[in-house]
Parts: sequence; C-alpha cells; structure tokens
Amino acid sequence: MSTRASQQAVYLQTKPWMPFNSGILRRVVVVLAVIAFLVWAVNELRQPDTLPIKKIHALGSFVKVDESMLRTVIAETIEGGYFAVNVSDVQRAVESLPWITSASVSRIWPDTISISVVEEKATAIWAKGGLVNHQGAIILPFEESYPVGLPVFDGPVGMERNMTEFYKTAKQVIAPLGIEIASVNLDSRGAYTLELSNEINVLLGREKIVSRLERFARVYKKVLVKRAAEIARIDMRYSNGLAVGWRKLNKG
Repeated sequence: MSTRASQQAVYLQTKPWMPFNSGILRRVVVVLAVIAFLVWAVNELRQPDTLPIKKIHALGSFVKVDESMLRTVIAETIEGGYFAVNVSDVQRAVESLPWITSASVSRIWPDTISISVVEEKATAIWAKGGLVNHQGAIILPFEESYPVGLPVFDGPVGMERNMTEFYKTAKQVIAPLGIEIASVNLDSRGAYTLELSNEINVLLGREKIVSRLERFARVYKKVLVKRAAEIARIDMRYSNGLAVGWRKLNKG
C-alpha cells in the first residue's frame, strides 16, 4: 500500500463522531409539552361544568316573540360551557321560531350568550293558508298569532311577491282617500281586483294597473266619494273612462 493511501485510511478511521445537539432535544421536548398542555386545556374547557353559561341577553323589538320564548329555545339548544356552545346551532334553533326572520348569536366572556333577532313583518293573509311577509314570502305562524286588520291576498301560487309589490304601491295611492285595501285578488289570467274597506270592488284588469288605479283615485275623490255607499264596483278597464255598478238598496 502506498504511503498516501495509508494516510487516507488512518484519517477515515480517526474522524471524530459529531455529538448530538442537546439544544434541539430541549426544544422538541418543550414543543411536545406545549402541545400536550393545549390538548388538555381544550378538553377541560369543553367540559359542561367549565365556564357554564349563566346569562342570556336577548336584543330586539319583540312584538310576536317574547323574551321568555327565546330563553327557552336557547337553553334547550346549549350543550356545555362557554367554549362548547355551538352558536350556529343556537342561531338555527332561534330562526326556526315562527315569527323570526333572522338572528345573530355571539358569546360574551365569560358566561353570557347574546342574541339579536329581527321579527317577521306580516303584510297580508294568504287565502290558501299562512301569511305573506313584507318581502312577499309565505310564513306559517300559529293562526291565533295573526295580526288583526290584515288584507287578504288571493292569487296563484308563486305570485305572492308580485302581489306584495303591487299592494305596497296601491296602498300609497288609496291612503289619501281615507279608505284601505281589504283584499287583493289576482286571477289566473293576471287580472287584478281590489276590494276596499268600504266594500267597493275596483276592477283593474291586466294592463296599466297602476295608472288605472291612480285614475280611480282622482275620480273617486272628485265625484264618487259622496255616493260611495251606493257603489258596488267600479270597472277601470276602459281606456278613457269607467263603469260604475250600483248597489240595490232596500228602500223599505
């Protein structure tokens, strides 16, 4: 063996072993300890008896929904303490109540659930069952909770929103006359008829219904109001006029 090869062999045999870095070991141990502590802490915080919910704050203007009803629903939904409460479950439970249109739920440290609700606003009674809200959607609260004095909408299923929008416009036109709309009827051909609170039926047809209603309001105020008790219906489906149907009054 050559002298050079011998020297290389000796070098390879005597190369020192790199010692283990104790600093890395300590850091690994610390990280594992922190993870273990966090897992333990999370499990402890999710226990039902850890930071239990003691208060429920209900916010909003309550007309058809009372605060006790909300508290009952929330109490039945809550499982566990502060960190275990599923606010999405609570929100869904509250929004399932008949008169609630939307709700938002939040936790307030350390023992409080806060809930803000928006109640439904009923616009009319739907003749086929239920109520129509101010957005034109059907809601189904208990019948005994229906507000008094609502108009009745009678029309094809799926036309609730259209009827609601027309009613809002018609109400503004009729209001200055000192009367109200008792019902809105929309037939299968798309023709509108209004029944007013003085029992006069106004036939508007399918076309130019708002302009026809505005024309009715002008004529009624100037000419017909004095004989309103004698009028059964007013047909506004004429281009430049109207037809009055008179009541048969008993003279006996």
